[in-house]
Amino acid sequence: MISDDFPILAAVAANPAHSYQLLDHLQAMGVKATRSTLYRRVETLTAMGLLEATEVKGPRGHLRRSLVVTAAGRDALAGMVARVLQIEPLESPLFALAVGCAGAVDVEDVAGTLRRRMGTAARRLTEEERALGFTEGVEETWRTAGRERRIAHLQADIAWLQSVMARAS
Repeated sequence: MISDDFPILAAVAANPAHSYQLLDHLQAMGVKATRSTLYRRVETLTAMGLLEATEVKGPRGHLRRSLVVTAAGRDALAGMVARVLQIEPLESPLFALAVGCAGAVDVEDVAGTLRRRMGTAARRLTEEERALGFTEGVEETWRTAGRERRIAHLQADIAWLQSVMARAS
């Protein structure tokens, strides 16, 4: 099971931000978060020593709390990132967050994990393409459309993983 704190830690590790920016970022990615829950979790993570909040002046002179992940937070996050990269669906916003912050934490063998995930997607793609060739008749029209959609998604997932791996190397 992935901790509810993972999206917060991962987003801050990838890009230190103010709490309101963090909320906007998470919501834009499709992570369900409310302002009150996020602020409570940020307070708890700060008290646990996983996040550090510093007061900085905003452009209009008012104080804002800038969040960064501490060394202890990066250590905790590394295990979470490794787990998310192994189990989350490729289209999940949590998977995207894990990829986005993998460089900011010490995760062993990210490239190997991504290669394994790409291999699994490639095998599924091959199976779907083979099965597509065996469809016949009008009753198969809807199954064919669904299979074509899955093929397109798998092709996009593989291309995305290849681009991530190319940027990382």
